[in-house]
Amino acid sequence: MTGDKYPTWVCDECGAKYGRRLPDVATWHEDTCDICGRHRAVTEPRDFGHLRPEWANETQVLLIGAEHG
Repeated sequence: MTGDKYPTWVCDECGAKYGRRLPDVATWHEDTCDICGRHRAVTEPRDFGHLRPEWANETQVLLIGAEHG
């Protein structure tokens, strides 16, 4: 996942942190969160009212960490 591509799947923690609202209804499944990179229950960003631009900062931190890890 790069910081340029809008996430397809978002976990509850990242959605609550970067979303515009909490979901009323969402369909969840097990997959990888495109923001934090953890394998967990995820849903579409639209369920969180889409994401605020700050989500890209999180993915940049992950990419930098992966380069040095």
